[in-house]
Amino acid sequence: MKKLLQFTAALALTLMTACGGGGNKTTYALKDVEFTLSGPLYEGPNPAQYTVAVDLKSLLGDNYAEGVKISHAVLKSAHIRAVDSANFDGVNSFVMSLAGDNPDLQMKELAFLNPVKPGTTDAALSISNEVTAEDYFAEKQFYIVVDAGLAKDIEADMVLKGDFEFELTYK
Repeated sequence: MKKLLQFTAALALTLMTACGGGGNKTTYALKDVEFTLSGPLYEGPNPAQYTVAVDLKSLLGDNYAEGVKISHAVLKSAHIRAVDSANFDGVNSFVMSLAGDNPDLQMKELAFLNPVKPGTTDAALSISNEVTAEDYFAEKQFYIVVDAGLAKDIEADMVLKGDFEFELTYK
């Protein structure tokens, strides 16, 4: 009986080691990403986007090797800031999504904030723990889309800056 337990434990450990190879991890941060929502802006959702070029060699630096792939990617933090001493008055909500040119990839919402406190100039979005982004890092480029939900029409442009941090697992 003891030998059977030892064999079972050794087999389980071997299988976990062979199959569980989670890979190496790194952090990918995008800082001061600018989004311009061109006025006039209307009550309801108003999107702006930023193009992210995917270059694994520059993303992974010295850890890059031919054939390496991003096996898992999750958003760890998302912050939106108002620019030029403006504030978020009139903004009800923010949604941060990813989109791509590949028609097989559906847009994914990764973070949100609702409600946005009036008078604030910086918003930390809540991260969706169930949504992953590795499919986007397999493309040549993808888009970060920030959608500002407005309480009323605004004639002027709205300029926002964002900071986003992803945790990437690669092998």
